[in-house]
Amino acid sequence: MYHGNIFQDAPTWPFITTKEKAGTWGVETEYDNVFLCGSSALRGGAVSGIPGHNAAKKVMETIKANC
Repeated sequence: MYHGNIFQDAPTWPFITTKEKAGTWGVETEYDNVFLCGSSALRGGAVSGIPGHNAAKKVMETIKANC
């Protein structure tokens, strides 16, 4: 935990400045097929489990699009 903060950084509002920056699920990165989940993801989620859910949804969406 960065500086003992469960959010890995102090949460601020807004978490993102544009919808495009967050992508569909908020787990996208600048690299193809590399997704980020956890409190440091753009849509965060703290300790709720939402980041893992969003990453799984993005992976399933990517697999479906490539089939």
